[in-house]
Amino acid sequence: MKAMAATVLVYYDTRMLGHNPHGWDPSHPAWTEAVKAMINLQYPGSNLETYSHPERPERLTAIVDRLMLEPIEGVRWMLPTAVTTSQLERVHDKTYVSHIESLRGDSCWLSKDTTAVSPGSVEAACLAAGAGISAVEAITAGEARRAFCVLRPPGHHAHSDHASGFCLYNNLAVTAAHARESLGYQRVMIWDWDMHHGNGTQEIFYSDPSVLVIDSHCAAPFYPGSGLESERGEGAGIGSQINVPMPLGIDNAALLRVFDEVVEPAARKFQPDILLVSSGFDCHYLDMTCTMNESGFAMLTQRMIDLADELCDGRLVLLLEGGYNAQALADSAHAVVRVLAGNRPVDFQGTHKKGQGLSSNAKVRSENANMNQVASISKSG
Repeated sequence: MKAMAATVLVYYDTRMLGHNPHGWDPSHPAWTEAVKAMINLQYPGSNLETYSHPERPERLTAIVDRLMLEPIEGVRWMLPTAVTTSQLERVHDKTYVSHIESLRGDSCWLSKDTTAVSPGSVEAACLAAGAGISAVEAITAGEARRAFCVLRPPGHHAHSDHASGFCLYNNLAVTAAHARESLGYQRVMIWDWDMHHGNGTQEIFYSDPSVLVIDSHCAAPFYPGSGLESERGEGAGIGSQINVPMPLGIDNAALLRVFDEVVEPAARKFQPDILLVSSGFDCHYLDMTCTMNESGFAMLTQRMIDLADELCDGRLVLLLEGGYNAQALADSAHAVVRVLAGNRPVDFQGTHKKGQGLSSNAKVRSENANMNQVASISKSG
């Protein structure tokens, strides 16, 4: 029996393709060498003479083309509204926002980890940061209960006062702050399942007990080298940051176990008003470092839908983060949107190749220190 389609809002704007940094920066030779060393470490065998920036426009066109060629009943395409300066300044320093704004029309690098801008980058970043806001506003107005934001540049490495990791503005942090300060949500919960630690999101909400951040990622020294279990928040926010560092090679079963043993029980204790996901697809086996496939992302999405339905009237928004293989992005995003639109995922499928899962020294345990953090978070936020 065919399931009834659910409305899922998909936010996208072609102007986000205008962010197109490429090439090396001859004015910063030390940065260039550092970037090449990083690429060699993460992607051995890359031809550095022909290497193109991984955060490229094709990341979005691959997703959109697949959704257009294989349309999903229930999908409603939406245009995001660009973020405003005041909305950005809820999570970013005024001087930083002013600096990024001053780069409109320019091409330059901002840091030695290949974070860069091209002439259309600032406009793209404002649309990307505005997409999540547009989504939570539409959900609050009752237009739908679920949304997926196809956006770039990504955001979870962007700190309050500087760019890093391909990120200019922290899209998800801007969304969470808007949900709290403009829409009246008292408790916002974030799960970042991108394979890189969302160090910017952690920094922004590190002292905020009203925002619970769970971040599962490949353990340091993998980029950005942060996200230790001991990083639990500070001040009033102690216990509101839960890091789950894992080994390289994590597979479908590993991330599903993170949900079962960390995300779900933490959510039940926190009682969020809305769920947000930093949805990176770089754990896909085609990105070479881990061994997930699109089936795993579909299963994760179904679990998040069920959790949202139980705890917060179904309110769930996913924002694209990483993922740099076009095929992996297209397959994973399509699988996720299908589930958001009410199609139950197919029976569990394993990864493309046997993955490590969780090693004994990085095991996710429901009784470990991570879970003990949750006890300090009251329902009142």
